[in-house]
Amino acid sequence: MKSKYLLYALFSSVFLILLYATSVYEISAKDNPLFMSGNRTYICKPVYPVKINASQIPIGEKWTFIYPLKKGSNYHIYFIGDWIGSKTDYDIYIYDPIGNLVAVHTASAGFPEHLGNTIDDPFFTPKKTGNYCFVILNDPKESGGEDAATLMVIEHLRCNRWYKKYIKGKVGLSSSYETRWAYEFLSNSERIEIIVDVPDTLDLYEVRLYPMANPSKGIGENISGYPVAWEPGLYGKLDSSGCYGGYNLDDDGFRHEELTSSCEFPGQDLIINYTSPFKGDTILYHLVFIGEDGEGIIKFMIKTDFKPPSIKLQTNISRVRAGHGTIISAEISDEDSLNSVFLCYTNNSWASKNCTPMKRTSEGTYIGIIPAYPKGNRIDYKIVAVDMAGNSAEALGHYIVKDETSISFNISKTAVYVGEKIKVSGRMSHGDDNILLNFTSGRDRVVKSIDVGADGSFSYEFTPSSPGKWTVKAVYPGGKMYFGAETREKSFFVMRIPTSIELSLSNHTINIGESIIMEGSLSPIIKEGAVNIQIIAPNGSVIKKRIIVDSQGRFKLEFKPSMPGRWSIQAFYNGDENHSSSRSKIEELMVNETWMNKLVGLLSQFMLYIVAAIGGAVALVVFIIYRRRSEYE
Repeated sequence: MKSKYLLYALFSSVFLILLYATSVYEISAKDNPLFMSGNRTYICKPVYPVKINASQIPIGEKWTFIYPLKKGSNYHIYFIGDWIGSKTDYDIYIYDPIGNLVAVHTASAGFPEHLGNTIDDPFFTPKKTGNYCFVILNDPKESGGEDAATLMVIEHLRCNRWYKKYIKGKVGLSSSYETRWAYEFLSNSERIEIIVDVPDTLDLYEVRLYPMANPSKGIGENISGYPVAWEPGLYGKLDSSGCYGGYNLDDDGFRHEELTSSCEFPGQDLIINYTSPFKGDTILYHLVFIGEDGEGIIKFMIKTDFKPPSIKLQTNISRVRAGHGTIISAEISDEDSLNSVFLCYTNNSWASKNCTPMKRTSEGTYIGIIPAYPKGNRIDYKIVAVDMAGNSAEALGHYIVKDETSISFNISKTAVYVGEKIKVSGRMSHGDDNILLNFTSGRDRVVKSIDVGADGSFSYEFTPSSPGKWTVKAVYPGGKMYFGAETREKSFFVMRIPTSIELSLSNHTINIGESIIMEGSLSPIIKEGAVNIQIIAPNGSVIKKRIIVDSQGRFKLEFKPSMPGRWSIQAFYNGDENHSSSRSKIEELMVNETWMNKLVGLLSQFMLYIVAAIGGAVALVVFIIYRRRSEYE
């Protein structure tokens, strides 16, 4: 019986698609010659492509197309055809229902016009409900052609959301305004379900799905990064594969059988379960609804999300005090959108429970509050998230309610010497427990476990092992009934032990050739401490001696000066890791000359001459003796 209405349906569709409405449509426009003059065509609803034939809009002329659009809806509006890539330069001006110019699109010749809200937005979202005028001007300055084009305006839907649409069946043989409707959507999902809840008062003739573009396969193209339909497919043509195009709203028009569903009786819910053969490709689809009998509001969803939401608990619950509520937060995301997020909790292992909606505070973050419970309660909780497609997920957690712990302490001194004790004393909010004292200096770390008395008091004497800055803090790791706690660090300084060194000489005046005894002591006694003796001779030369102190800290050195004059002697201790350096006072030694030493020195000074004189005398005597012998012979 449905095929009987073909002629009536075709006539009705053509009549509704294009009505020259110069005298029908009245616009409360501003005084704008571009807006007020020229041909006008009223398009009854944004579901049909509008064909602009070659030479229909001569250079310098314009044509106005009027569409009824709804406030807040997203419309995909594109202007394609033979003119793209040619010398034809069409400019488009959009006016709202009261005649205000709301958008201007004037790309250069041959470039497709982008008709979104912004450069980056592929969709146009009206701010008012009413008739919008799309004025297409063949630019008199830039254009060099009058090529054919197609103007398409269609409402865009997001996947995995429920939508409602009033559909009215045919009255006799005639279709009403709400009998046929269409939308577009975009998806790269391999699986698509079209779910339609049909009221008992309505019999749907058909629900159809048409793949319209796949730019990755050369079907259609991208304009401003978003696919637009393959132009022949908008007029019912199929591509060579038979997969794309064929779009129409006629009762007996082409449909893909596997992408079509129909009611056998009023109120029958419909579903199209489609598996795309183009895995991973982003496809532009058109979705068509055609009413048969009755009327009502359908509820439908384009389901591409079959995965449950992802829940990542952000709350790291380590402290829940008795008498205080607990904030639970989680990062919750979904392939598309969430429908509900609830926080459920119990203190009796789910024998009973309470649930409360979680609030979204920022992108993907939700919070809920569990009320206060007494100390000792174990609280189990779970987050239940359900997305718009009906997929659900849960995340579980628990915590134990405890009492807080507070700690305070003091140190007896802020500066001590190595080997000197420092006392740490304090109090914890509960007793009969243990507490840790952490002593730290550079790489050195000492941890001591200290008993806490019944009244919460504790004390400990600590002997630092090395000089430098030390810190100490008290730490309670926590127990079954009490939370852990730790104090701020307190610092104290450990100084190196000061030293002193004494030096004395057995005699401060001696004759050359004599020796002296140098004696001294290092305080405090340092086992195997090394003392350096520096001796400066009268000529400035330096003699250094190193002596190890005995068990009493004493040292002794015998020294014989090599020359007369004034000598300076001083003892040094260079210090070590735990002791500071020190030096003795300078001791003076006077070494005197003797007459024998002077004589020896004088002889030493003239020894060469004396030897030469003696040698000469001996040679003379030998020569005289030799001459006399010769004379006698």
